[in-house]
Amino acid sequence: MFEIKINKLSGELFKIIFVDKLILKYSLIKNIFSNFDIDKYFKIVNDNTIIYTDLYDLNYNHDIELNTNLTIILLPYNIIFINKLKIDCSILQYASDEMTGYAQQGELCLKNNSDIATIACLQNGYLLKNVSNELKNNYDIVKIACNNIGLALQFASDELKNNFDIVKIACSNAGLALKFASDELKNNFDIVKIACSNNGWVLKFASNELKNNFDIVKIACNQYYLALQFASNELKNNFDIVKIACSNDSSGCVLKYASIELRNNKEIVEIACLQNGLALEYASDELKNNFDIVKIACSQNGLVLYYASDELKNNEIIVKIACDNDEYALEYASNELRAKDQQGVLRLRKKYDIIKIACNNNCKILQVNIYLLQLFIITFFIYLLL
Repeated sequence: MFEIKINKLSGELFKIIFVDKLILKYSLIKNIFSNFDIDKYFKIVNDNTIIYTDLYDLNYNHDIELNTNLTIILLPYNIIFINKLKIDCSILQYASDEMTGYAQQGELCLKNNSDIATIACLQNGYLLKNVSNELKNNYDIVKIACNNIGLALQFASDELKNNFDIVKIACSNAGLALKFASDELKNNFDIVKIACSNNGWVLKFASNELKNNFDIVKIACNQYYLALQFASNELKNNFDIVKIACSNDSSGCVLKYASIELRNNKEIVEIACLQNGLALEYASDELKNNFDIVKIACSQNGLVLYYASDELKNNEIIVKIACDNDEYALEYASNELRAKDQQGVLRLRKKYDIIKIACNNNCKILQVNIYLLQLFIITFFIYLLL
């Protein structure tokens, strides 16, 4: 600590004792200092708290009007900061970057303080972003951060991004951390296996060599079917790999990443269409004309009749199946079938039949009621006449 003595305009001597930068209530600062630019010396954290940024610019003879007769003693910033940090670790971003001439080198640079960095990263690994470059290369600090949040790896030094243990921890917590690993570790079987087991999509960041590794791609596609898009062309043509991807696909779109050869494989396309009929869009033209494949697809989603061949759009059985699933599928049937029955026989579904029967019955009931009403009126008038 050291003192700065400030003369009040009246001549009375006051002193401020502080070390490095400090957190104070904004209202207190405004009450104490009234004639200098607060924004030059303080950074607002929130409505009630600010941080000293450059009070050392004040010299011993600087005239500052004080609106208080009290001596102001400020505790060392690192003590206050750690206490605040335990409550709100986000304030680390406001810590000091520079050293002062009144402190030992490295002593009060808060972003280079391992104790503060440890507290912060234990609470939120992302705060590794705000520590000094020296601590971003500190194995223990980075390990703590990556244990908390795997994606904190992105803020580590290049050296630690190439550290097997650090990257393994990060990828175990978040597969996407593989994106920030070194090229060397993106080609490490064990690291990529861990990452893809956690998030299959990160196969995108694996080396080309591992994108062609059967075991790695199998793990990725088991975890996330769309990982198939990042596999090598060789594995996009692998029956087992594509089968796994299509079996896990509920969207119907992964088939488009399979090789042309496998998009013409009946077993593969059937598996895809069983998951979602929309997969028919990516089937070969030959299979779009296959009765069994189109039947499965239209049973799952009637509107995929749109992707069927013209021949099957004119097949009454296929169109009836599609319309039973979705009556609007009739719009994609051939002109011949749409014109065949202008009453829309092909779009009838059970619920439609029930409505039709109900309407017919209601009409009959209405007719009976009208007849009874007429009979009642006639009887009433005969009664009046008698």
